[in-house]
Amino acid sequence: MTASIWFWNDINDELKEYDFSYSLTTTTKIWRWAVTFITLNFLIQSLQNFNCFSFINSDACAIWLQPSSNLYIFIKNLFNFLFGANFTQSIAKFLGLFSLLIYTLGLIQWSIIKLPKNGRNSCFSENGRN
Repeated sequence: MTASIWFWNDINDELKEYDFSYSLTTTTKIWRWAVTFITLNFLIQSLQNFNCFSFINSDACAIWLQPSSNLYIFIKNLFNFLFGANFTQSIAKFLGLFSLLIYTLGLIQWSIIKLPKNGRNSCFSENGRN
């Protein structure tokens, strides 16, 4: 993904047309660099713990399992605050799978209906090149 955001021709063409002071250009460049630094950070962390690819349940790899449990705790507290509901792991699993289903249906709809009709279109500019 990181390589594709740097070599995406539609975005590169649009970025050449606008000044750096244009907010969309600035946001896009910040987004590119942020994704690049995050990817490099995760790559370095992954290479430091290369043996965890095979033995994820070992004691040395326990730190790799913490972010997902911390995310679950954060989402649980958020849902309890917003809805006052008892948010369990089975509800989290259902919501995640339901969201994946909706996303997949939208992607299938786009690839069957919109892509053949309009082609690849960035809708990035208003100068008639869409």
